[in-house]
Amino acid sequence: MTDAFTARPSPLLRVTAAAVRLLRSKRIMVSEPRSHADIEASIGKPFATPPRSSARRLLISQDRLGPLRTTVIEPRGIPLSARPLVYVHGGAYVHQFETAHWWLTDALTRDLRVRIFAVDYTLAPTGTAARGVADVAAAITALTEREGITPIVAGDSAGGGLALAVAARLHDTPSAPAHLALFAPWLDAGLRNPEAQALERRDPSLAVPGLRIAGRLWASELGIDHPDVSPLFADPAGLPPTSLVVGTRDILYPDARDFAASARSAGVDVATFTASDAFHVFPAATWLPESISARVWLKQRLAAALRG
Repeated sequence: MTDAFTARPSPLLRVTAAAVRLLRSKRIMVSEPRSHADIEASIGKPFATPPRSSARRLLISQDRLGPLRTTVIEPRGIPLSARPLVYVHGGAYVHQFETAHWWLTDALTRDLRVRIFAVDYTLAPTGTAARGVADVAAAITALTEREGITPIVAGDSAGGGLALAVAARLHDTPSAPAHLALFAPWLDAGLRNPEAQALERRDPSLAVPGLRIAGRLWASELGIDHPDVSPLFADPAGLPPTSLVVGTRDILYPDARDFAASARSAGVDVATFTASDAFHVFPAATWLPESISARVWLKQRLAAALRG
């Protein structure tokens, strides 16, 4: 299956983007002092409580995979694929699994008929890339050994970058993911692409200063250029089939586009769903026409992996 595009933004996407701009994240991220304060306030927060609608539709339980606690999410009353999905949440490596992650995983578990294991990896500044990649890789290995089948691995934003770094580490092992599904992955923790900086004024939720602060905390002793921190600079050869869902109004879009081209040149089965003028991780706004189309496309991309 090939790349897919939306030619123009839907009216509902435009309205939702305007609403996103009114939220607090952009105002915090453009200010270094406020970004530092926001990171400090986020330390130790647990996973967000699921919305009532999700709690009614889903079976939610707790499990442990190797070193990590996980929240297990599955739809009620729907036969499931034998292949599970490991979900690595975003949040700039400093924010915990939030309500929007519930919206997205709720939709994915029902659309794909999969059991999702959302991993609770240690966030910066306590956690670092060195620990995060090792822990998530160990969790995937533990799940593979227990289930007897390798999982699909998905992630959004920072979680997408972490998922890609983990897949690169596992690529030549029995625990290599069956497929990668990345929603607006953060691939260069230093945000050095000039196109990204030019997009900043149009992106309704992300800003370069706050992300760079979080990226340095996550990089810690490895440094920003290390492939576990910025997998854009890793060798993509040997990666599993990979699907990317991105929007062109996202400062992370240029790097995702460039990664797809590089991976394809290296022989990876990679395809992208690109939504015109869509904001960061737009699929979490599950009601948007673009989000629905992206999930249909992703389900088709994952069809072979879901069959086992």
